[in-house]
Amino acid sequence: MLKILERSITLQLLLFYCLFIVPLLLGGLELYMFQHNALQQSAQRADLGLAKAIALEVESNVRAAIEEDVDLSKSQAASQLNLHQLGATFAIAKLSYPDISLYFVCNTSGNILISYPSSPNAIDQNASPCNSFRQALQQDTPFISPGRVSTITGTNVVSIATHITGSRGQSIGIMIINVSLEQFTSHLMVVRQQLSSNDEVRIWIVDEEGKSLANTERVPLQTNLLATLPGLKNALRGEQGNLIAREQNRDWLYTYLPIAGTRWAVIVQRPTDVTFATVISFQNSLILALVMLVIGASFFWFVLHGWVVAPLAKLAQAVKMIQPSQIEKVTDSKRLVRERGRSDEIGNLINAVSTMEDEIHSLFRKSDETSQARLHTLDAIMRSTDEGVLLEDPAGRIVYANYNFTQFVGISPQEILPDSFDEKLVAEKLLALIEDLDAYNEAILHAEDGPSELEFQVRGYYNQVGQLVPGQRDIRMRLFQVRDQAGQLIGRGKVFRDVTRHNEAERVKKNLLAIVSHELRTPLTSIKGYASSLLETDVELDNALQEHFLRRIVEESDRMADLVTSLLEMSQLEAGTLKLNPSLYRLETLLEQAIPLDERQRMCVNIAEALPLVYVDRRRVEVVLRNLWENARHYAGSDATIEISARCEHDQSDGGLYMSVSDNGAGIPPELTERIFDRFYQVDGGRKRSSGGVGLGLAICRGFIEAHGGRIWAENRTDGVSGAVFHIWFPAKLLYKRDSEQSTFELRNVL
Repeated sequence: MLKILERSITLQLLLFYCLFIVPLLLGGLELYMFQHNALQQSAQRADLGLAKAIALEVESNVRAAIEEDVDLSKSQAASQLNLHQLGATFAIAKLSYPDISLYFVCNTSGNILISYPSSPNAIDQNASPCNSFRQALQQDTPFISPGRVSTITGTNVVSIATHITGSRGQSIGIMIINVSLEQFTSHLMVVRQQLSSNDEVRIWIVDEEGKSLANTERVPLQTNLLATLPGLKNALRGEQGNLIAREQNRDWLYTYLPIAGTRWAVIVQRPTDVTFATVISFQNSLILALVMLVIGASFFWFVLHGWVVAPLAKLAQAVKMIQPSQIEKVTDSKRLVRERGRSDEIGNLINAVSTMEDEIHSLFRKSDETSQARLHTLDAIMRSTDEGVLLEDPAGRIVYANYNFTQFVGISPQEILPDSFDEKLVAEKLLALIEDLDAYNEAILHAEDGPSELEFQVRGYYNQVGQLVPGQRDIRMRLFQVRDQAGQLIGRGKVFRDVTRHNEAERVKKNLLAIVSHELRTPLTSIKGYASSLLETDVELDNALQEHFLRRIVEESDRMADLVTSLLEMSQLEAGTLKLNPSLYRLETLLEQAIPLDERQRMCVNIAEALPLVYVDRRRVEVVLRNLWENARHYAGSDATIEISARCEHDQSDGGLYMSVSDNGAGIPPELTERIFDRFYQVDGGRKRSSGGVGLGLAICRGFIEAHGGRIWAENRTDGVSGAVFHIWFPAKLLYKRDSEQSTFELRNVL
């Protein structure tokens, strides 16, 4: 029930209405039943109710002034002692609280920094002798001073003072406001006029020192009433009640009551003959009065609801509609068209909410711009990483995927835009590539508790143009938790790294010794066998056989030297220390030096006429051509047709010399067109390793060509014939026309 009341001010006012009406009805019935004593007690309660009403009014005004003082002291302008902004803030506050006669701010030394309304002599004054200033410095809560005459405005006021704290929590000043006591006096005069036209009612508001703050008798402010008002001491001690005392040969009923939230008291004084005579006459018209009271209260309720509660409810509904992306202001809607033109507090409140709505939208825009800038910076950082990154919320839903990850799983840039981002699509694309999905899910399940790493295999990856490149890849995934400053889990992250090359390198390192030892042991065995045969004394060998043995020893020695040279040049390529010795050569000359004559006669050589000279390292390019020719013969077979072609392109972007070496063999598996250029990798061609080398030929080819600034790549033939094609491209900067001036080059290089 209480929660329902807390949610609706209408029900709260209705409850207060009932609480007001029901006691009055019961009081009237009791007065009617118990006659004089009950009526007398009712009169006393009426005075006490009057005192309470006055006390509530005073308490409400004082509380509002205290809250205003506290709010002003906590404002940004106060915490920074921004005097210009404080002046504007005081001007706005003055519109809502006209009973506050003066605002001023002092520093901790008591010097007045600013006052509003501004007074020329206010800034020169020092508030340290003022009791309110000293008390405010000594206590943490707002201090309410006794009544006094303001030295600045010359009016009767009470001062409310509270601390102003800086950004580090230190006291930097005192916020003081002067509440005019004229409002209390005017209110008391109105109440007395309503109660009695012959000044038979006296009302007093007294501070803790017994001095009059406001009264209906125009007693000066500094008059001490402790000795003249019966019951005042009780009220200042926090008691309430009634007592009858004699004054000027007449009995008076004194009703006293403390004012909550202050150390003040309210005293209502009326002559007993007038008080109880009214009660007796009231007995005869009780029923009629109660009926009129119910009617008046009901009318008041409906007016209050229609004029105050309903507009507040409309405003509350409108405030709930304020959204960051809203274009039309809710305070300008038709819902508040009538209330917006009011000039009272409701109109002021709506105008204040309208201003606040503008500021909220401005803050929303600034916050959105800042967030977008930070998001773009973070996205740029994520794009710069070589790893794929996924971020998930605590429920496991994907909230972010960086560019490298989405490219790897085959998601286009348009699909990762905020408006079209589909976290289900991202998850499906990843799972579709994983080979052993059950093992992956089980590993993820065991890695949810903290940072961990796991490896799995995928069927391939998508290149930059969105094409699936098949082939098993090794992926290492690192999982980590994302926590806020309080240590609360706000998400999880996954970092994906392609470790295929790393794993292959590890495998190569493990197998390198075995491969090299095998490749060296075979020629060493042959050399030792032929040398031992030549050294035998009990066997006579003819000259032809001896020459054959010696040639085989030389061939096997050359084979060992080629292996060592390949390893050394591979290490130079990896270390970046390979040095080229380029000069100008004809392409035909390089082919003649690289491929034996009998083999060239069996090949199909298609070289365009008048090709430019190439500025290259002759020995390295010959190695490339020889390796490509031997590779084609090795995998396509000795009877295969090998074709070498070359042409020159003059396009500005891709211009240069294009060469190709093609065969009509079985071709290359599509997923291995890039892997065959890796170190120590060989395609299983059904031949023994002893005749196939160590798998460095194509790796060295790529290294030599890229060292010249060119490119080399492989693919299968597309002209309807099976077989593989190796392409070589040299940039245009390495080409020179044959008819250009050649005085600086040796003749042997161009012949």
